[in-house]
Amino acid sequence: MAVVKDAVTPEELKTLRFELKTFVCEGEYSKGLEKILRTYIGSLDRPEQPAVWVSGFYGSGKSHLGKDLRYLWNDYEFPEDKARARGLTNLSTEVADLLKELTTAGKRLGGLHAASGTLRGELGDNVRLSVLNIIFKSVGLPPKYPVARFVMWLRDNGKLDAVKGRVTKAGRDFTKELNNLWVSPVLHKALVDEGLGASTSDISKSLAQQFPNVKDITIDDMLQAMREALAVKGQLPCTLVVLDEVQQFIGDDSDRSLQIQEVVEACSKQLNSRVLIVATGQSALSGTPQLQKLRDRFRVPIQLSDTDVEAVIRQVITAKKPDKTSTIKQVVSAHEGEITRHLTGTKIETRAEDDAVYVADYPLLPVRRRFWEKVLRAVDVAGTAAQLRNQLGIVYESVRTYADRPVETVVGGDSIYWVSR
Repeated sequence: MAVVKDAVTPEELKTLRFELKTFVCEGEYSKGLEKILRTYIGSLDRPEQPAVWVSGFYGSGKSHLGKDLRYLWNDYEFPEDKARARGLTNLSTEVADLLKELTTAGKRLGGLHAASGTLRGELGDNVRLSVLNIIFKSVGLPPKYPVARFVMWLRDNGKLDAVKGRVTKAGRDFTKELNNLWVSPVLHKALVDEGLGASTSDISKSLAQQFPNVKDITIDDMLQAMREALAVKGQLPCTLVVLDEVQQFIGDDSDRSLQIQEVVEACSKQLNSRVLIVATGQSALSGTPQLQKLRDRFRVPIQLSDTDVEAVIRQVITAKKPDKTSTIKQVVSAHEGEITRHLTGTKIETRAEDDAVYVADYPLLPVRRRFWEKVLRAVDVAGTAAQLRNQLGIVYESVRTYADRPVETVVGGDSIYWVSR
């Protein structure tokens, strides 16, 4: 599951709250958010809104950054207690100020909106339809292009609520009937009853002609659908679109790379500079031949590093009270001989630099941390899972499990198998 998947269930909302509260807005995370927001706000009155490419090694937190930005963008409100995303997150002064500027711009330009997702899925290689799928879902429209267009047509003609009411009164689920748009007798009768056709037969033919089930659309069709879906009282809101795992989606496929170039260019230049595209990938844009083609489109690079991940874990989960550090140092020193023998002869054996982080990582040992990273990479070769999220969850559960044990007790290397199932 991609980290940027919208939180819907109680468990997903609980995870989202945890991620926002534990987000460490420092280092490249803070610089990245500041750069993204500053560039976006500064480009609102310019002809083009530059797109952003967030890169970093596997597990560096690209998706984590994208997800938090998605909820900070429009200051998401949790339904349970009305808490807001920005209030839960410990933001740097610079980022907090820029988010306030974004809100001010939103009040002037039709509001704030955010959407997120991956380009993988039932639509295969078609980037235009996949982007629309993400946009449609974010505004509560059916994800399929022809069905979403039909719903927007009903809405614009003031018939959506009436037609939905007739379908529901007939004992049918409106969403399910929409999925059978061209053959649903209940939906067709509701349209006739609303004066939108002379007979169900006429309705069926009209729907097939006006809203055909297409496998591809033009760039102009995509832009028009985005405007219709996003517009608020005739204005495009300040909109963020996070596309996760874009490098994995492209792979070595030059056609996919070309489609992404075209889509990003169109969104950057033809939507009044209101729509910001943020994409993620493990490599910088100079890293592969296919990514090099995107350099002119993604002109705002954000590079994350492993030090940012370590900062999150050490400041959020394994932070220590100052008066406890001397005790930990004594324990580590007393058992140093045993510790340095762990996995000797391997690439993740004890290193000289480990001495500086024993206290910060405790009750984890650096060798075991590196072992966990290897395990996480091995079980997700394609890089489609949220490794930073997994690391946070695994470290959190492990530390919590060992919290009440004597200080000489450290987290076992096999803990990953029990807390990550």
